[in-house]
Amino acid sequence: MEGSCPSVDLNSPANSIKAIPGIRRGFDLQQASAVVHEVRNPLNNINLSVQMLEAVLKDGDLKIYLDIIKRSSARINFLISELLKEEEPVEAQVGKYSMHQLLDEVIELAGDQMALKHITITKDFTGDDYKTAMSRPQIKMALTNIVMNAIEAMPPCDGELKLVTKSIGYNYEIQIADNGCGINKEHLKYIFKPYFTNKPGGCGLGLAIVYEILRINNIRVNVASAPGKGTCFILLFGKSRYSPFERKKTVTHFPGTIIEPQAGEK
Repeated sequence: MEGSCPSVDLNSPANSIKAIPGIRRGFDLQQASAVVHEVRNPLNNINLSVQMLEAVLKDGDLKIYLDIIKRSSARINFLISELLKEEEPVEAQVGKYSMHQLLDEVIELAGDQMALKHITITKDFTGDDYKTAMSRPQIKMALTNIVMNAIEAMPPCDGELKLVTKSIGYNYEIQIADNGCGINKEHLKYIFKPYFTNKPGGCGLGLAIVYEILRINNIRVNVASAPGKGTCFILLFGKSRYSPFERKKTVTHFPGTIIEPQAGEK
């Protein structure tokens, strides 16, 4: 993994489920309590089992995997605990933030999954770091979701994740590319629609939430994909809230079909 990543608090409000717009809508406290109770029972069993294994396990290499289980278990416990809070979701903090730092934090959040699949990451960041006013928790949630999808699409040991940032006129571009299974042309136009999924056990909400976050933050998204070669998400940020988007054709060296969702599409 290139470069050093800042330490990330997985339980911070910025990484909370509250960062997802409308996630609590129509979900009352009684329902949440029942879900939390049912989830915590097997979660406690997992934690107890990990503690027992730690007491007898001597192999340092295997303990790395126990640490991953503990971090993941703590993250799940934090997320379900958020459902029990009765107060309104914390307003997303809007301020000027470094996109390079945000991308590094997303890489840190996805670190365990990348380590388990032995995925290589390449960063090609422009020399000028981009800082803009944005809803940081929401953008971080969207970027993390895109990266996690890329990791899932890539084969173990041969996966390569590439993050590219560019400054283009009035705009700033982020590309997140993988060499995974790719998406065929027929399915590509539906990937942002709620409940559309080809993933076994998937619910089809991840990219729908990503699209909604990007839409309300005035960020354009294009997707290039080719079956058997991978997928590239291209995010276009205006350099200020009032910067016009340049209506140039999306330029990427990534092969395959490119979709450009229009405003209001999902």
